[in-house]
Amino acid sequence: MVIRDGAVIHSRGYGLADLVDTRPLQPSTPVRLGSVTKAFTAMAIVILEESGDLTYDAPVTDWVPELARFEGITVRHLLNHTAGLPDYYGESPLEQLATAPARETPLANAEAATVYETWGEPVFPPGDRYEYSNPGYEILALIVERASRMTFGQFLDVHIFGPLGMSTAVVRARPETVVPKRAIGYSPQEDAEGWRENDDHWGNWLVGAGGVYASLNDLYWWDQALYAWAETGERLTEVLSPATLNDGTQSPYGFGWRISDRLGHAAIHHGGSWVGFRTSIVRFPEERLTVIVLSNATAAAGRLADSVAAIFLSTP
Repeated sequence: MVIRDGAVIHSRGYGLADLVDTRPLQPSTPVRLGSVTKAFTAMAIVILEESGDLTYDAPVTDWVPELARFEGITVRHLLNHTAGLPDYYGESPLEQLATAPARETPLANAEAATVYETWGEPVFPPGDRYEYSNPGYEILALIVERASRMTFGQFLDVHIFGPLGMSTAVVRARPETVVPKRAIGYSPQEDAEGWRENDDHWGNWLVGAGGVYASLNDLYWWDQALYAWAETGERLTEVLSPATLNDGTQSPYGFGWRISDRLGHAAIHHGGSWVGFRTSIVRFPEERLTVIVLSNATAAAGRLADSVAAIFLSTP
């Protein structure tokens, strides 16, 4: 999808959403967003801050006492990836916990957080540097749940998806959650032509760093809301401000968005990569141009988005 000055210039699907029933991929097809989800997680925290339910500089342990071993981490540190949490997707017992033979329920955020009660050491003091952290955003989703007393999916439905008219957007936090007409993820066969399904993973049910399905049509309304919020209030001031590190330097990440020049223009953007899905949203606010690419075929979404954006940025 290409959006310019609030109008959809181009919106189209290519290929199939599901190879079994040969459904076409369309602008209305919900696609797993991967880390593009982080912008929604960050906005959920912003909404809770606006309502007085938390503050950005509150200790994370106010909501997640499981992190008591990691002193000094604030909600803000998690939002801008400066917390210094070790990555529990690496050498922690998380995968063993999630895939235990006797396990009957999928791994959820609250259980994943308990790994930090006994495992891992700080990678660096909070605020010292930027280091991208999926666990940090899963902790943020847990904070949303505990501060709001709603599930993460319910909170996004009530405060973002519903009000914006994002009719197919949903958080898929359980295997039994049906996402009608969703895309299935695929990757190329490693030693042959064709495709293999790449849609299942034990980490699928951890939300916040990922977990949202949405269509191109949904993301149009999200993009327009971001412009409206930027023009009418201060909601996005912190979201789109680069993080200031302890030494006074800045990191090119705000709350759920990367903030940097792209193709020689000021941009806010984010990509996603999980199982067979690759996604990218690139916004050029000064040019009122947004390009969104959602792929269920392990495509190079960021490169595709840049290639399309370059065509429009070269056109007056």
